[in-house]
Amino acid sequence: MMGLMLLTTRTLLAEDARPTEAMRQRSLVSAGDPARMQAVLAKARRGEPVCVAAIGGSITAGGANTKDPERRYIRQVAQWFEQTFPGLKVRMINAGIGATNSGYGALRVQRDVIAHQPDLVIVEYAVNDDTGIAKLDESYEGVLRQLLNSSTNRAVVELFFMHKDGHNAQPEQTVLGRHYGLPMISFRDAVWPELESGRLKWETIYDDVVHPNDAGHDIASGLLRGFLDAALAGLPENDRDLPTFAPVPAPLISDTFEHCTLFRAADLKPLASQGWTCVNSNVWECGSAGGRLEYDVPGTVLMLGRSIPEVAANRVDIIVDGGEPQPVSRAGHNLPIARGLPKGLHRVAVVVRPFEVADDKAEKVRIWWGGGAGL
Repeated sequence: MMGLMLLTTRTLLAEDARPTEAMRQRSLVSAGDPARMQAVLAKARRGEPVCVAAIGGSITAGGANTKDPERRYIRQVAQWFEQTFPGLKVRMINAGIGATNSGYGALRVQRDVIAHQPDLVIVEYAVNDDTGIAKLDESYEGVLRQLLNSSTNRAVVELFFMHKDGHNAQPEQTVLGRHYGLPMISFRDAVWPELESGRLKWETIYDDVVHPNDAGHDIASGLLRGFLDAALAGLPENDRDLPTFAPVPAPLISDTFEHCTLFRAADLKPLASQGWTCVNSNVWECGSAGGRLEYDVPGTVLMLGRSIPEVAANRVDIIVDGGEPQPVSRAGHNLPIARGLPKGLHRVAVVVRPFEVADDKAEKVRIWWGGGAGL
């Protein structure tokens, strides 16, 4: 037995780490209602083209922490379909954007994911929704509801990564996953006991405190592929025996973030602009005292993707519908700037109070996107 344990450890620490059977078993938080996943697998078995997608933060995007794009977890899921169903045409959509959470995800899921008509979507927000500032259950539910209600046979899988201290938003997201009958795979549950026991070193699978490297993505994809193998093994031989789809249940928390609008910098047509400039149709910038940008946006919850330099900390105010100025902090750039508003159009003013501008061109307040939920 000891010899087998040592062999497993050496395999786990290999450059292309793959999960052990014990890790796969721990990772399965829930297999969920099989109907949607079996519909996707049956479609692939018939040889019809399949589209797989993932939405999340920088872990999904890959970034500098994955040297080989082919080893990112969503690419390896697409490869599973190609290898399992030879000749199958498989499209892959990677909708990961670094430093974003489900608040922004709910605003953009229609544009960046649903518009591509994916058959399978993996949702990865367990790390970035663990803000310590505000709970994001409502916006996470909005992402799930948009994906489920826009197609009766789309499969949605929740994937839970973690911070180095083991924390994530899995407890809250698991509650929603059970409510909607979704498959849930926990990288955290699979890996944490291995790290605590010393059988696996953090540096083997992570490049920093939050981003898995290629080996980490190998483990995550191994967990997902193992789940797909099990789902395929349970697929009825005849399509006539496939289970029927359960209706999407009523919201557990709220359907506010099921109905969203998004504008990016190039889309914004300000009603008034003093001291603000749109740069390369990509971002609005202001480095001057008294800068004011006004625009209209609908929603009961308003959001604004912004970056505020340290020298301008506590120097930016938001005014909604002519009310009292509310300071906007540098933290939480993916969190709402206003909540509990009546439905309809609202006038938003972003006002920059004087701050010391350094020579560095980066010393500017920036707006990347905005939008509203609860239309």
